[in-house]
Amino acid sequence: MKSRRKISPFTFSTCAYIIISWLFSLQATANSLKNHASPYLSMHGNDPINWMEWGSAAIEKARKENKLLFVSIGYYACYWCHVMHRESYSNAEIAQKLNRDYVPVKVDRELNPVLDKRLIEFVSATNGTAGWPLNVFITPEGYPLVGATYIPKSSFSEALTDLAQQWKSNHNKLAHDARDMNEKLTDALNDQEIRGRKKHLTENSNTLLSDIMSSADTLQGGLGEQMKFPSSPQLAALLEINRSRKRKDIDAFIKLTLDTMASKGLHDEIAGGFFRYTVDQGWHTPHFEKMLYNNAMLPILYLDAADYYQQPAYRKVALETLHFLQQNMLNPNQGAFIASLSAVDDHGIEGGYYLWTQQQLRQILSPEELKLANTAWEMDQQAEMDAGNLPMLQGSLESLAKRLGQPADKLDTQLKQIKNKLKNYRQKHRKLPQDTKLLTAWNGLALAAFARALSSDTTLKPTGDKLAHFLVTMWNGKNLKRSADTDKPGTLGDYAAAAWGLLSWARASHNTQARNTGIKLLEYAWQHFYKNHKWQESEKQLLPEGVLAAHLTDSPYPSAETLLIRASFLANVPTITARARQVLSYSTKSVESNPFSYASLIATAHRYPSHE
Repeated sequence: MKSRRKISPFTFSTCAYIIISWLFSLQATANSLKNHASPYLSMHGNDPINWMEWGSAAIEKARKENKLLFVSIGYYACYWCHVMHRESYSNAEIAQKLNRDYVPVKVDRELNPVLDKRLIEFVSATNGTAGWPLNVFITPEGYPLVGATYIPKSSFSEALTDLAQQWKSNHNKLAHDARDMNEKLTDALNDQEIRGRKKHLTENSNTLLSDIMSSADTLQGGLGEQMKFPSSPQLAALLEINRSRKRKDIDAFIKLTLDTMASKGLHDEIAGGFFRYTVDQGWHTPHFEKMLYNNAMLPILYLDAADYYQQPAYRKVALETLHFLQQNMLNPNQGAFIASLSAVDDHGIEGGYYLWTQQQLRQILSPEELKLANTAWEMDQQAEMDAGNLPMLQGSLESLAKRLGQPADKLDTQLKQIKNKLKNYRQKHRKLPQDTKLLTAWNGLALAAFARALSSDTTLKPTGDKLAHFLVTMWNGKNLKRSADTDKPGTLGDYAAAAWGLLSWARASHNTQARNTGIKLLEYAWQHFYKNHKWQESEKQLLPEGVLAAHLTDSPYPSAETLLIRASFLANVPTITARARQVLSYSTKSVESNPFSYASLIATAHRYPSHE
């Protein structure tokens, strides 16, 4: 994960050692998470650790007993979260230490996105990088003390002992260090939110293009030189801004990236849908989670590119992805989509659901089909993973047809038959754990994708109508729920994404109820989350108030600020539109020093530069 801002690491006695040595794990007798609606929390319900949910009760317990909170954040589809669960959180010795010396708290990041963002920012600032599983020790006053991501069991166990001893012998010093560090971080971050001369966000467009293209892999597509993420906000921003710039190098890079993402390991060749990212630079080996947000945002990107470049193949990828969502991630009773499909199969094997050995293929395919599969996907090569090879088209269908001396349409038909056989086999004989949470924000993104695709495929309308109804039911007239599975109140991200989805669907399908509810969500969000030119991402915060930002950074999908502004323009209500234009009318040090992280906001400003 790219760190938003770097600040000098905070140190206190053996803090550096703790950062390098510590983290995750658990199992055994039932605790308070048993049968929780969140599959991620529920899987920790039999841990020998006395997990609590994040809330005022956990903080009050820490204060009463003068113990550090150990806050462990993850999500169900995360492979390394499962590894830490197996290695550490199921371990009796580690459980004993956590139960005795700490107040252990387990958090589903998808249900607590604002807390997750706050602690990600802390760990990024102190360690230089962050990710999941995310583990942070927090003082009883609510100040983060030290944090890290995955650490092996032995190092984690040692760190728990060391920090507990330090807290018992010198807790006043550590509490002071945490408060001091929080103050320094807050001052540094607040300094970045200062508005200088009046400068419209569009003035950052050229810098943004340079920033993105400086990290562009022009040989293999994508951004960066190691792991490859879809980077939807940045690619969409390139496409939007380059409509007026017409730079050939940018167009070539966008098309290379879109072609590569759709044809290599990021994309599931058999059933469609995109994985979360690939662990290598060449897009060959995915991290096998399938997240709802990726499979919502990427169709929008591909559809926009299909129109701009007049490429029917991109439209095909987009529509196939939405049909994948319908077939594999839809809760038919609620009309909404589940959060994710796990990276590990029901046997705990990463990618096991998607990988194939030659022996398995021989049992399923005819000799002729096996020969074609091996030729098209190189399934007979030595496997990089124990469970087998991932089907991945080597080159284009046209180049394969030329190599085999057969018509491309005939090969396409044959490959579809092979894919159907493998897909049916997977569905009958393999199981893939699911995170069944129905998240308001991510379903808002999905509805926006269905709205964008409706003109290309009218069969999507019943699904879109049901999804719009689901989002309408998340609003009770007073507030919006974070998820159908809990009573947690919605964050700014929920209001923004739901409003964007509903108003996009209203425009595409003329759904009056969707429009009316979308406008109500906009009115609530502007009133409760935007004050004194700063964004507050949740209405209630248990930690001491952090930095209120003038502009919000993107995550793997556009920031809540961006989505709310897009929705505001869709609503076409003068008072709401005026507020959106005002926000776009000024820049900050943070945006100017790191435009990459504000790509979707700058691109939105480029689309709506002024009115008048």
